[in-house]
Amino acid sequence: MNKLRELACDLYFGKSQYSEKDGSDIIREMIFEKTEPLPTKMSDASYKRWLDRNGYVAFEIIQETVNAVYDQLKMESFGQLVDFESFDLGQKKDFIIENDELYKAALMADDVRVAHFQTLYDEKVPTKYFRMGVGVAVEMFDFLTGKKNITKIIDKIMRSIDRKDCALITSTIFGAYDTTNNPQFCEQTTQALLADKLRDKIAKIGGDVQILGTKATLSKIENAGEIIDADKSDKRNFGYVKVFEGTPCVELPNYFDKTTGAFDVKDDMLIIIPSGEKIVKYGVEGEIEVYDDVESKRGDYMINLEINKRVHLGVVIAARFAMLKIQG
Repeated sequence: MNKLRELACDLYFGKSQYSEKDGSDIIREMIFEKTEPLPTKMSDASYKRWLDRNGYVAFEIIQETVNAVYDQLKMESFGQLVDFESFDLGQKKDFIIENDELYKAALMADDVRVAHFQTLYDEKVPTKYFRMGVGVAVEMFDFLTGKKNITKIIDKIMRSIDRKDCALITSTIFGAYDTTNNPQFCEQTTQALLADKLRDKIAKIGGDVQILGTKATLSKIENAGEIIDADKSDKRNFGYVKVFEGTPCVELPNYFDKTTGAFDVKDDMLIIIPSGEKIVKYGVEGEIEVYDDVESKRGDYMINLEINKRVHLGVVIAARFAMLKIQG
C-alpha cells in the first residue's frame, strides 16, 4: 500500500514519472489483480452485481489514495489559523497553545450544531470527538473501464471534503466568537464608520492582532488616504486588502449551501484577535473511510460514495478580542 499511496500523491500533485493515464492504469491494475474482470457485456444490472461482489476491493484502493492525498494536502493548505494533525485510531493528540495568557478558554464542537466552552489548563486545548461524513457521486465505471483517470475522482472527493472541512472550521470559529455568547465584546457599525471602529478596537486589544472575516466582509475594509498599488493588487487578486494599516486581514472560507439556499455564515461580522496562535485545533483519528452508499438508487453508471472520518476539534478563545457587526 505504501507504493500506492506514493503513486497517488505523485499523480495528484504532478510529481509522478508517469502520465495521469499511465498512473491511473497502474492503480486500476492493482484492483483487477484482486477482483474478477469486468463483464464483457456491460449493463446496469451486470455492473451493479460486479460491484456487489468486488466493490470492497475498489473502495479500499480509493480509500488508500484519498487518505494519502488528504494528509499531504491538509498539512499544506489549512494555513495560519489551523493546527492540523492526523493520528492513529484510538489515540488522541494533545494540542498545546503557546501563550495561555492571551487565550483562556476553548470551544469544543461535538458536531456542527453542538458546542461546549471549557477553561484551558496547563496550556492544553480540549477537543471533542465526533464523526463527520460527506457524500459524493463519482464516475467509478469510467475509471474501471479506463475512460477517466483516478486523479479526477480523487479531486472530486477532495473538493467535497475540503468544502465540509472549511464550513465546519468557519462555523466553529464564529460559534466561539459570536454575539450571543460574547455580547460585551461585539459592537455594531456601518461601513462608513468601519475604519474608525477598527482602529479603536485594535488599539484597545493591544499588541499584534489580526482581523478575521469572510471575503465578502473583508472587502468592506478600506485603508485611509490614497489607495496604494499594494491595495489595488490585493483587491484585484484576492477581493480585499490584505493589510489594514499594518494589521493583517485573514480570510475565513464561506460557501453557499444549495440545500438551505444560504451561505454557511453571514457576511457581516469581523473578529479581531491576537496574532501568532493557530486558534483552531483539528485532528483526524485513524483514516478516512470510503464505502458505497447502499441507500443510493442511482440509475446510471455513477456511484455514490460515503466519506467518513473521526474528527477532534477545538477553537481557543482569546482573553482580549473584539467583534464588529457591519450593518447595511
